[in-house]
Amino acid sequence: MKKIYILYMTMFSLLLGACTPEQYDGVDAKGIPSVSDIPDDAISIVVDQETNNVTFKMTGVSGYMPVWIFSDGSYSTINGFQKVFKDAGDYTVEVKLSNRNGISDGSVTRSFHIDKSLMKGFGGFVYDSEFNMWKKAVINQPTFWYAPGWSQIADPAYTLEKGSYTVTLPAATTDTWQAQMALITNIGTVSSKAYDFSVILSSTKDHPHVMVKLTDSSNDGVFFFEETIKLKANEPVCFWKSEMNGIDIATLKLVFDFGGNSENSIITLDKIVLKDHADDDGTVVPETGDSDEGDELSGKEYATGIVGKWTWEPSVRGHFGCGPSPDDPTGWWSASANEKADWGLYDDVMTFGANGSYLFDPGEGGQIYVNKDCTFFPEYNLNDGADYLVPVAQQTATYTVTEESGTYYLNLPSKTLFTYMPSDAVYNNPKYKITKMTTTIMELVSLGEGISWKYRLKKID
Repeated sequence: MKKIYILYMTMFSLLLGACTPEQYDGVDAKGIPSVSDIPDDAISIVVDQETNNVTFKMTGVSGYMPVWIFSDGSYSTINGFQKVFKDAGDYTVEVKLSNRNGISDGSVTRSFHIDKSLMKGFGGFVYDSEFNMWKKAVINQPTFWYAPGWSQIADPAYTLEKGSYTVTLPAATTDTWQAQMALITNIGTVSSKAYDFSVILSSTKDHPHVMVKLTDSSNDGVFFFEETIKLKANEPVCFWKSEMNGIDIATLKLVFDFGGNSENSIITLDKIVLKDHADDDGTVVPETGDSDEGDELSGKEYATGIVGKWTWEPSVRGHFGCGPSPDDPTGWWSASANEKADWGLYDDVMTFGANGSYLFDPGEGGQIYVNKDCTFFPEYNLNDGADYLVPVAQQTATYTVTEESGTYYLNLPSKTLFTYMPSDAVYNNPKYKITKMTTTIMELVSLGEGISWKYRLKKID
């Protein structure tokens, strides 16, 4: 049942009644309305707390119009005007009266309350905080690459108001990177610090995977994160990261990709925050730093849920690690966020086809990360006790998802490449336990002898 709040304020009885052409030959300064004696039941403010839609109405005032004036600078003279307030909090509206003679000098102010913001979960860091580097930075005008069907067309229209971008996408696209928007800044980061980030995204139509990437403006292969987020129509969602390991970057670029959008989609990017994690803006973050991980899948859905392109999801501690068993795959070592950015790991892409086909792509770096104890291409192993990189080409194979006593496994043929190579045993028998799968995240554990390795992946298409 909807919870409705009604606040009333009334106007005095208007003795003159309705204004007609017969009564007025022109403007009469003495006829300007007054609000000095307003009774209690003429103005109502009705708040629908499920939708955050507020209706402002005045009754019993024939011949007069209300003027609703809001703190964001907007106003309306519509009796029964409706306005959506996205954020929770206390609000005020200033009310004046108007008629053909003019607008009242006086006004009254009434308050109303919005219970919750129109989004699920965490609402992000404080945009107006003194610590928000984004708000104080120089941000270049957006650049676009808009190419439905990979054929570039005119840039989409956008507006920028009080730090909020609204982008209108008239044509539909089908694939990731067909609708790119990039914001180059003068913000630099350093490896000696940790950082927090948040942005609120919303779309007028469902969008299965908006890509968000914070990267070096001169090298797209160096980035803090590259992740997708799912949007439901008209439901704002906060994408955020906390305590990200710093990277030495002279100028940052924030990239959004709307590939896969429906035609006539309007997407809003609001309250972008980037700050030094050491600067406390009063935000209490949830226990996990994960963004929306999508809907959890049951084991029976893994065979279809795995279909698509996957790469590493390195934004959280424990995305990669090793331990004594599949039940404790990070018990010995757990990688911090983006710890292996220099090891040609995070650009690897594994594609699983609906027909059982498999493609390994080593990414732009063209290398695979190999454990020091492997005998795979030993000429690249310097035998100095350190892991090593081996240049490889794309490889095609097949795959299956099987169930054994209630546990599900990803199976690949012998000597099939699958991102990090932990041992000869795993290379010769690449079988991985699926410990988690959602519509956007998959976690796997290798089944080596005496040691297990964890892989946290994200779906990018």
